[in-house]
Amino acid sequence: MDKAEIAMNMSLQEYLANKKVYPYRGKPYYKLYDYKESYYINADIIKRLEEGPQEVELERNSQYSAKNPRGMVKWDPVRQQILLSQSKVRLYYKPFKID
Repeated sequence: MDKAEIAMNMSLQEYLANKKVYPYRGKPYYKLYDYKESYYINADIIKRLEEGPQEVELERNSQYSAKNPRGMVKWDPVRQQILLSQSKVRLYYKPFKID
């Protein structure tokens, strides 16, 4: 590992240090939200963001969607934010916060 990778790992770990982990469907999840929407993302996927962008299932705590869409999530070490794209095809990343 070079210094940039180590710094990225440390920044992600520091960001996640005081975030709440929710039990959802029997597994640990982080709740990502912005001003309009919120999603539950598996905690294992969030912790693997130091390896690069990850494909995720965008799960909502809702009865309305039978099938959850797939998207992409990544960590931006410069802005210290989680970025989420709600589509795998059209990659448009928006900043989301973790509750």
